[in-house]
Amino acid sequence: MKNFLCYIYDGFVDFEISLVLTEMNLNENLQVIYIAYENTPVKSSAGMTIVPDKLVSEITSSKGFDGMIIPGGFVRPLKSELKELLIDFNKNKKLIAAICGGPEFLANAGLLEGRKYTTSMFPNDYEEKNEPDPFPRDTCTDSRVETDANIITAKGHAFVDFALEIWDWLNLYDYDAEKEECVQLYSPSF
Repeated sequence: MKNFLCYIYDGFVDFEISLVLTEMNLNENLQVIYIAYENTPVKSSAGMTIVPDKLVSEITSSKGFDGMIIPGGFVRPLKSELKELLIDFNKNKKLIAAICGGPEFLANAGLLEGRKYTTSMFPNDYEEKNEPDPFPRDTCTDSRVETDANIITAKGHAFVDFALEIWDWLNLYDYDAEKEECVQLYSPSF
């Protein structure tokens, strides 16, 4: 059984991770464990309430886990226990996947230095709030999804691409053409 963490926090954007997590939760060889800072229900941006399975502070290393998924949201609090956990996941080359504003957690943990990544957060988002931009902009791409070693990042509108990239990382496709079939299945056609 492979175990994956999904960090949730008040206001996280649930649709960005619902497709990837649905497939993972339906797979009998994968387990998704929802983590948060406090042992209280967490409300998503769509108003869904999730009770975390564990506290971030209860998980002191990446040992026993295969990856972590981080959705975007409007207020992204990075406490030291999550920062240290992200650093440990990266050091041990475990999957870290973040979408939309979620890559800000990785930037603040110093994990994006010298790595290609993408995000929905722009420098002016920080200028407007009079906050420092945490991102190393020299390696930011305008791609919908970007994979660099063990880190997968995506823009918020690219949640299908994000899911398909994670499924590919996890080898969830039964045959070579299945990824392209999923692109066709989940992508709108106009």
